[in-house]
Amino acid sequence: MNDLSLRSSNRSRILGLICQSPGIHLRELQRSLGVSFNAIRYNTEKMTHSGEIVCEKSSGYSRFYPPGTTEKDKVIYCMSRNRTTFKILLELGNSGLLTNKELSERTGFAKSTVSEHVHQLLSANLVRLTLSEEGNFKVELHKIEYVRLLIDSIRLANQRKDVVENFADLWDF
Repeated sequence: MNDLSLRSSNRSRILGLICQSPGIHLRELQRSLGVSFNAIRYNTEKMTHSGEIVCEKSSGYSRFYPPGTTEKDKVIYCMSRNRTTFKILLELGNSGLLTNKELSERTGFAKSTVSEHVHQLLSANLVRLTLSEEGNFKVELHKIEYVRLLIDSIRLANQRKDVVENFADLWDF
C-alpha cells in the first residue's frame, strides 16, 4: 500500500468516526483508530483545511464535527461526551423530575458536582428547574425528545466502541 492510499484510508476512517461520534477529540481518535498521534493530527489538520471536517478548540481540546453541525449541537455533543453530564442526563431521562440531592444519590456524585453540571445543562437549555409542591427545585429535561435522541445515539456509539475495544483486546498478546 503506497503512502497516498494509506493516507486516504486513514482519512476515511477518521471521517467515519467523527460522523459516528461528533465532538470526539484528538486523543480519542488516536486511541480508537490505533494510529499514531502525529498521523491523526496531520490528517485532521488537512481535513479541516479542505472542509471535510470542522475543528473547534475549547477547554484544551480540539473537538471534531461533521460539516453542517450547528453551534447548538456542538455544545450538546461536547457536554454529552462528559461522563458525569451524560450520567445525569441518563438519570433525568429515566426518572423525570429529580432534585439535586436525588441526582447525587442516584449517580453517586457529590452534590456540588451535580450542581455544577446541572448549571451547565441549564446554560445549554437542555434542562429546566421546576418548583415542586414541597417547595424544592427539581431538575427536568427541557427538550425531552431531542435529549432522548441524543442519549440513544451516544449509547449506541458507546456500545460500538466497547465492541471494537473488546475485539481489539482479543488480539493483544
